[in-house]
Amino acid sequence: MRIADAPLVDVRRPLTLQRERLLSLLTGLDDAQWGAATVAPQWSVKDIALHLIDVDLSWIARHRDRDRSGLASAQSGREKFAGQLARRNQQWVDGTRVLSTRLIVDMLRWSGGQLDGSFAAVDLSQPSSVFWAGEAPLWFDLTREFTERWVHYQQIREAAQSAPPSQDEDSQHEEEYLPLVVRTFMWGFPHQYRAPAHDGTTVGLDIAGVGAWTLTRSGTGWDLDEGAPTDVAARLRMTGDTAWRLLTGAPYDLHQVQLSGEPALAQPLLQVRGIIV
Repeated sequence: MRIADAPLVDVRRPLTLQRERLLSLLTGLDDAQWGAATVAPQWSVKDIALHLIDVDLSWIARHRDRDRSGLASAQSGREKFAGQLARRNQQWVDGTRVLSTRLIVDMLRWSGGQLDGSFAAVDLSQPSSVFWAGEAPLWFDLTREFTERWVHYQQIREAAQSAPPSQDEDSQHEEEYLPLVVRTFMWGFPHQYRAPAHDGTTVGLDIAGVGAWTLTRSGTGWDLDEGAPTDVAARLRMTGDTAWRLLTGAPYDLHQVQLSGEPALAQPLLQVRGIIV
């Protein structure tokens, strides 16, 4: 199955709710928590919050205002594009660190409102693209926007350690949205997985608590379909929590990942990412 043939998912309401949780979390942090280091290399909680302002404004500029000046070219290749994007992101963070935490929260609230207005007016079926998944309808691009904000929220929350997970009222929301995040990331596999194999070869992807998928080798590459295959040449099993961490390059519990089958088919599964790296 191609992304274009997948059922449409409308994440506009979840995007609004996720932002509200982010703003609620940020307003409750003290100075030490704002300065806490995160798993994002060299970025503090404040740095990630600053980055999220840029994420909002960049989408509005590109899609609402049709201004694409300053964008890195994806045609330059994955490594060069990722490097250009990382430098641009760092320049923004470096240049905005002078902002107070109150200003950051106010700006995120404002940019979020602008974003909601822009999202409300778009045609979700129009064509778009996601660098790590290829050509896709706009609704999938918005799900990618949601996953970025969800992942950054997790990074901030874990760095700030505002409450143990079992006592945090947001835990149920994390369980609610984790399948959406992982299902979005799964589309990175047919676009990035390049292990050589004979046509008809199948590889299984089992995410506990989320679902199962099958990669099938065809003449044009690897096709992704939902459902567990009965006979596979290789298989990747992991938990949902491990899946989002692995697929974003974050540290994860190695004991929660199980590879089986032909090593040449199994090992490359660990290289797939749902972000630009």
